[in-house]
Amino acid sequence: MMKKLALLLVVAFFATEASAGLLPKARFGIKAGMDYQTTDIKAIADQVKFDSNTGWFAGLQGELTWGMFGVRPELIYSHNKFDIEGVGGEMKLSKLDLPILAQLKFLGFLAIQAGPTFCIMTNTSGAADGYEWSVDRPTVGYAIGAEARIWKLAVSARYNGAFKDSEVLGFTTGENKISTFQLGVGFYF
Repeated sequence: MMKKLALLLVVAFFATEASAGLLPKARFGIKAGMDYQTTDIKAIADQVKFDSNTGWFAGLQGELTWGMFGVRPELIYSHNKFDIEGVGGEMKLSKLDLPILAQLKFLGFLAIQAGPTFCIMTNTSGAADGYEWSVDRPTVGYAIGAEARIWKLAVSARYNGAFKDSEVLGFTTGENKISTFQLGVGFYF
C-alpha cells in the first residue's frame, strides 16, 4: 500500500511540474548546410595567401526548452578546403564541433542563440611545395546566430569564431584567425 501511495505521489509531482512548465520539452533532429570559412592566417612569408572555399556541414541537433528559454546542444561535422596561393598547395579542414548554445525564442517562430563551441580537428592536413602538415589540436570558440522555425523545419544562420587568435587550427605563432559563417536547414523529429 505504501509503495502505491509513494508511486502516486511521484506521478502527481511530475504531472504538476510538467503542467507548470518546469520540466523541459525535448526535441531532436538533423541539420545540414553551407559552411563558409574566412581566413586571416599570418604566414611566415608575406607572399603566401590562404583563399577560402565554401564547404559543407551536417549533424545532429537537440533542444531543451522551458517556455521561451532553451539550451541547444549539437554535434556538427564540417569539411572545407583552403587554396594556398604563392606556394601552390591546399589545406583541408575537417572538424567535429560541439556547440552548447543558450536560446531565446520570440514571436513564436524565431530564436537567437549564443554560446561556446568545442572543436576537435578530425582531419586537418595540407601540402605545399613538398611540405606536408597535420593539425589535431582541439579548440574552444563561440557561436552566435538565429533560427526561424515553421512546423518541424528550421532555417539557421550562424557565425563561429575562436576565443584566442593562437588557438585557431593549432597554430601558436602570430595572429591567426579563422571564422565560419554557416547557413543551414534542419528537421526536427
